[in-house]
Amino acid sequence: MARVPMSPSASDILCPVPQTPLVDDRTDLAMIYDSLFDGEQLDGLYRGCDKGVRLVAVTNRRLMMVETTSCEDRLAMTSVPFSRVISVSYLVSTDKSVAYSTTVGILVQEVMYELGCRGEEQARELHDLIAWQLVCE
Repeated sequence: MARVPMSPSASDILCPVPQTPLVDDRTDLAMIYDSLFDGEQLDGLYRGCDKGVRLVAVTNRRLMMVETTSCEDRLAMTSVPFSRVISVSYLVSTDKSVAYSTTVGILVQEVMYELGCRGEEQARELHDLIAWQLVCE
């Protein structure tokens, strides 16, 4: 059963240990925090792998991703308003159950961003947090 996400305080934000070392984690985190607008609340912060999406912040207004998906060999800090997010998915190989997925896919227009999560619980939390924002728009 999906949980209804709440806007946590800064001390409640999930900051899991990355699966692989990030090149400059503190700079990426500082960029996210410095990019928040007045009245914007950080609802969740998730770390992934070096390839694809390596950090995603979910706010009450948008997704902010530090990623390599949209720029091939370059690192980008990409902001996506929820109105541009088409869907959020669990991604898993065809020989496994979706219930055990640790990868979340975020479809923005025609680009699929993937975040490899630490475990099924983290993937479920990220999926549900984004899905909640999509159904509340």
